[in-house]
Amino acid sequence: MKLKITIIGGGSYSWTDGLYTTFLDNDFYDKETELCLYDIDEEALNNVFAFISMYNDKYPEKAITLTKTLDEDKALEGADYVLIAISHGGLDAEMEDHAIARRNGFYNVKGSESGIAGASRTVRHVPEFIRIARKMHTLCPKARLMNVTNPLTSLTRCVQKYEGLEAIGFCHGILNHLEILLPYFGAKSFDDVSFSVSGVDHCSFLTDVKVHGQDALKIMREKGMIEKAWAGKTDITYDDYFAGRENQRIRFILWDMLGVMPGLSDEHCAEFYYQTTGTQENRDRFGMHYDRMKDRPESKVRMMNNIVPWVQKGEVPPLRVGTEYVHSAIEALEGGRQLYTVMNYRNFGQVRELPNDIVVETMCHIDATGVHPAIANPLPKSALAVTYATAMREEMFMEAAMEWDEAKLTAALCNDPLVQDFTRVRKVAHEVLEYNAQFLPKGWI
Repeated sequence: MKLKITIIGGGSYSWTDGLYTTFLDNDFYDKETELCLYDIDEEALNNVFAFISMYNDKYPEKAITLTKTLDEDKALEGADYVLIAISHGGLDAEMEDHAIARRNGFYNVKGSESGIAGASRTVRHVPEFIRIARKMHTLCPKARLMNVTNPLTSLTRCVQKYEGLEAIGFCHGILNHLEILLPYFGAKSFDDVSFSVSGVDHCSFLTDVKVHGQDALKIMREKGMIEKAWAGKTDITYDDYFAGRENQRIRFILWDMLGVMPGLSDEHCAEFYYQTTGTQENRDRFGMHYDRMKDRPESKVRMMNNIVPWVQKGEVPPLRVGTEYVHSAIEALEGGRQLYTVMNYRNFGQVRELPNDIVVETMCHIDATGVHPAIANPLPKSALAVTYATAMREEMFMEAAMEWDEAKLTAALCNDPLVQDFTRVRKVAHEVLEYNAQFLPKGWI
């Protein structure tokens, strides 16, 4: 079946090779499938394209058609699916998100969607997604937008709300961070497990986990894993290909305090709780030593070194198939094997406690007729109090970006758990918009 799948950000050292390998390893795709890489960074685009092309040559029986371009219109024209994997403004902008926060006495761990860094990242990316969506209306009006870029909720949401474009958000976090727990409650694989998840990306909760019909969370409780976490003795970590080593201690402590387990690792879930990461004292108490401003440049070098030296040698390492499942979703939508998995999609009532139309994270069934969200288990009030506030704050960040409204951004930050000083909020909101204005599409303000 002839398909054109375009990756905006196709020169990404972090994303593209992992995404490409999933298509290569899926026998639904063949030479009639075109994977078109587009990027504004010519050197990175050439390196990534050369790297994955060598796999195409190594596995000709699996090969798909690869193309690359520096012309965005050419990349979008005739696309069936547009996959966005970008960091708008590059590494320097991401570092400035955190620098603005720290100069003003605030701290983000990762800064994907919360706090000063999350607000800055949101207001920079939302206009760029809208610009791309508007081009899609002309160049590929029937295409679906597939998103892996953070802040996943607001970016998947904005094109739906303002441009009427169907968008699906993909995050590997829930599956990856549940998988590492399997040995601790006696599961060998996901074949032994059923589970339910509800919330918004990075702030969602495992409302039920069963292993062979037994309560998996109860099993872990009875093993004393929460007590170990409080004592600082937990040894559960996850080596994320993208983010490095991620810890699971605060996640267990929050489970104890809230009565429901967060779906993700410490470095993501803890950022919604000032009590865990808002001060250096809190970070020391709970062992949160991750530093985005130190780690992110190092991870970029690490990702480049996974690709560039191999290109220079003209060789490729053993095939490492990525963990993203965009390929499976597209296959299902195109009439192939159906898919049932975690998805970020428009709320049609699958999370009854959250407003309709926002983007929520739940289980979804995908087939040739579209995306069909499953009704999620009710969110306990303790989890809803966090999730609802997060969803509304992300909505306000998004609206502030659309309207370039300093007052709205200020109001949103005043409701952020990581922003605990009203006297500095207006100054920070002004600084965030002033810095990010340089990245706006022409004519935005």
